[in-house]
Amino acid sequence: MSSIDFLQPQTVSTGLGLSLDNGMRRQDAEIDRFMKIQVEELAMKADTWQQRAKYNKNMINTLKYNLQQVYAQGKDSEVDDTASWCNGRGIDFHLLCKGTNGAMMCKVCRVNEVCILLLPCKHLCLCKECESKLSMCPLCQCSKYIGMERAGVQ
Repeated sequence: MSSIDFLQPQTVSTGLGLSLDNGMRRQDAEIDRFMKIQVEELAMKADTWQQRAKYNKNMINTLKYNLQQVYAQGKDSEVDDTASWCNGRGIDFHLLCKGTNGAMMCKVCRVNEVCILLLPCKHLCLCKECESKLSMCPLCQCSKYIGMERAGVQ
């Protein structure tokens, strides 16, 4: 075989190789473009999740702080609990109960029977109607966290 015979098939295969190389390069470029888009999307999603995690962490810290404040305000001794229930005047409470057949009147309207226990101060001093209108306890001026209806009240 002569050296010319070896060159001819090589030229043909080189031509095929070039077209295959071009096709492979196009596919590689397309894959690279697709991968860049995927990386950008994943980076945006990661950023979104990081922001959400920061927000949730801040929310948790805020709730912990609020809970600590409520706990600190509501941290009373048994004497303070009794004072809250009786408004600090045990004798007056007993007289009030005897004078109204055991019913305590709302400290705001003085018409309806009390049925709402305010937290964190633990004062039982409001009726349903007045509780919805107030954000503070009328006895101690403590900020009302929640009002709970006393069980057994109609």
